Amino acid sequence: MRRRTVLAGLALSGLAAAGCSSGGSGGGGGGDVDISDTEIEASIEFAAWESDFDWDAVIAGFNEKYPNITVQITKSPFKDFFTRLQTQASGDNLPDAFMMNGPNFQLYASNDIIVPFDKAVEDGDLDFSNYPEAMEQLYTYEGTPYAVPTSYDSIGLWYNEDLFEKAGVEVPTEEWTWEDLHQASKEISEALKDEGVYGFAGGAYNQELFYNLIFQAGGEVLNEDATEAQYSSPGSREALQFLRDMVEDGSSPSIQTTADTSPDELFKSGKAAMVYGGSFRVQGYVDSAVGESIQVVRLPIGKERGVVLHGGAVVASAASENAAAAAAFAVYHGSEEGQQIIGESGASIPAFQGTEQAYIDAHPEYDLTIFPESAEEYGFPYPVSANTQAWLEVESDMVPKILAGDLSVEEGTTQLDEKINALLAEEAEK
Repeated sequence: MRRRTVLAGLALSGLAAAGCSSGGSGGGGGGDVDISDTEIEASIEFAAWESDFDWDAVIAGFNEKYPNITVQITKSPFKDFFTRLQTQASGDNLPDAFMMNGPNFQLYASNDIIVPFDKAVEDGDLDFSNYPEAMEQLYTYEGTPYAVPTSYDSIGLWYNEDLFEKAGVEVPTEEWTWEDLHQASKEISEALKDEGVYGFAGGAYNQELFYNLIFQAGGEVLNEDATEAQYSSPGSREALQFLRDMVEDGSSPSIQTTADTSPDELFKSGKAAMVYGGSFRVQGYVDSAVGESIQVVRLPIGKERGVVLHGGAVVASAASENAAAAAAFAVYHGSEEGQQIIGESGASIPAFQGTEQAYIDAHPEYDLTIFPESAEEYGFPYPVSANTQAWLEVESDMVPKILAGDLSVEEGTTQLDEKINALLAEEAEK
């Protein structure tokens, strides 16, 4: 029997009930979903969070292969998406297919809520060697894949060329180190202080900021089997101390400032010369006031290079009466053809390796090649466990206090490990 876990705020009984519901004619939960019948007739709901992906074009391509499956898409803001899914799972009313992310994936997989794709792999319809290894790791549970990657996120150092010129500072290169980043940030903050401009927009953001630094310093977030937190490891402490030093000397805004106005918004409004930003930020930057003044390079080097990789995926509900049709849609969207369509939107890097050029070509004004190259050369998978969301709440409460100076790095990371370890121990008992 697989572990059963409880997402914060979600009743186990409701989630388990959703996983035990009848799979209908499409099967579900047993790895026996067959997508080979291209003439299958069904109508399915696909739930997605709001993004710049051209899902209508993906659905049109899918219907060329599966002409008798109608796909109705429903969208909701990302901030509401998983709360809505929790409610639907508890009420045994999940969409037939829906988007998934790393922090929530293992909860749904461990409760048999979603369809495993082992048969699709066995039949040759799905090959995970086509995706970055980190994405395969992220969406495999106990050796079985339960999701088909949509796209992945890589992180780069975005910078405002106009602000660098105004401050008289040389622009970043791909050989920059942490020390170069800190020095340039300090010089810009001092030179443009009267204009309210910071050299670097930091903050307490994990995927786009401090996870990358932790990996670059040789630290870890969790140990290999996700049973213990590692924030008090030397590398992790070094990374958090680096960010704290930048806040303390004014190179980066206060943690309260970046809580009130995100680093992304500070950068887009011209109030920060640099920011660590994801590959998914491109369209927002294009449309911003600084769109014609910015460029991107690889992340500065710590003890080593490193970038955290995350990305969305599509899953199929095991309780759906049309689970086979939903699984067929998930597999198609992750195919080379479907991924080419996703890449052309320019919203993020398509997960199927070899289709990245469409994403790069969508905005030739930026050097977007740095994102897939960084991911391939030194990408780390986003850290997850069976109930990631529970300990992320602890992280989001504690890390800002450490960076703001309310707790010392040593004391704060020790407390952080203790609190997260207690949650991880609870996971192991489920």
